[in-house]
Amino acid sequence: MRNLMWPVYKGAVTVTLAVSVFVGGSWAQAASAPNDANPPVPLLLQKMEGNWTVTEKMWPGSSQEAVDLPAATAHRRLIQKSFLEEVMDPSQANAPDSFNRTSYFNFNSSSHKFEYFSLDSRLPQMMNERSAEVDPSLASADGVKLEGSRFVAPMWGKGRNVPFQYRLLVGDVKGDRQTVQLFLTPESGKDRKEFLAFEYLYVRAP
Repeated sequence: MRNLMWPVYKGAVTVTLAVSVFVGGSWAQAASAPNDANPPVPLLLQKMEGNWTVTEKMWPGSSQEAVDLPAATAHRRLIQKSFLEEVMDPSQANAPDSFNRTSYFNFNSSSHKFEYFSLDSRLPQMMNERSAEVDPSLASADGVKLEGSRFVAPMWGKGRNVPFQYRLLVGDVKGDRQTVQLFLTPESGKDRKEFLAFEYLYVRAP
């Protein structure tokens, strides 16, 4: 314990304040945690960093033909060697169907779960997914399966305000390629089987 003295002037009177600072103990450690307290970034996130071209496909429902979406570019970067940020935009400048999709991918060392968050201007709803408890050193081999909750599509086919359960599969980076897939399960209608709804094929840009 160390006492520090500061003079404070109030009119013609000087008042001395004594402040006790705990040095070498838990207070100092809380203010300045050692660098090795931060776990290493999982290999999968490291391999995802960089610039990518993206081919997008959409399936309106099970057993239906895929619809090609506009080509895009994705810029991925590790923030403070902690989590991955991705910003996706159309490849064509000033595209008439311009959009922005921003996402974050993280491994929570407290819960031992991967976490994914995304927001797309084409359907601006916050999407959150989490994996089961996993060993991050093994996640790269098979990719990461993340469970979402529920979202409502304002329009889907002929339907309006259609509710879905959803999950995400972030594949491993193999060579210079990676696939990310979004699966939907309808909560209404006759066909409530899960189906592949969106697929993003990433190819590392030269």
